[in-house]
Amino acid sequence: MRMETRRSVVKGAIGFAGVFAVGGIGVAVGGSEDLLRPPGGQDEARFAAACTKCNRCRSICPENAIVTSGIEDGFVNARMPKLDFHSGYCTFCGKCIDVCPTGALKPFDYLSERIGTAVIDEDRCLAWNQRGCDRCIDACSYEAITKDEAGRPVIDADKCNGCGICTYVCPASSFGSYSGDRKRGVSVEVDR
Repeated sequence: MRMETRRSVVKGAIGFAGVFAVGGIGVAVGGSEDLLRPPGGQDEARFAAACTKCNRCRSICPENAIVTSGIEDGFVNARMPKLDFHSGYCTFCGKCIDVCPTGALKPFDYLSERIGTAVIDEDRCLAWNQRGCDRCIDACSYEAITKDEAGRPVIDADKCNGCGICTYVCPASSFGSYSGDRKRGVSVEVDR
């Protein structure tokens, strides 16, 4: 009788581990839906279906804002282009759209469409914590970032098109206490 009980426990543990592994695989395969795509790739389902991972958009980006997704973004997203505003920002030059051989990146009007929307991380933003930083405000040519009555940056989501220059110029991770991560005081998030 004891052998049966042990066997039952072992079978249950294996079953539990199997269910846990399948759930983890699902997350790893599915990947993240909050990746910022180059201009014209904001319809994630259409973009994912058309992108052949040719890397031409990344290669032609003059600002180096387009990078290749890694396995940490999920197997489905691996090697697909995404925007990384730590490396550069989007000037909406359209070169990535022009070079896309499959139409995964469709024509994009930066005045009426957006890549995402900037969000202030009040815990990391130097102006919110130490006062005196205006870099994101000065850099934003769309006037989407202004100061509140206390001199801290605030985002006007209606004016922001997600170009990422605010993240690119933000000094929070270098002037603040560096913790080894790449988080800044302002970041662009997907509008999905």
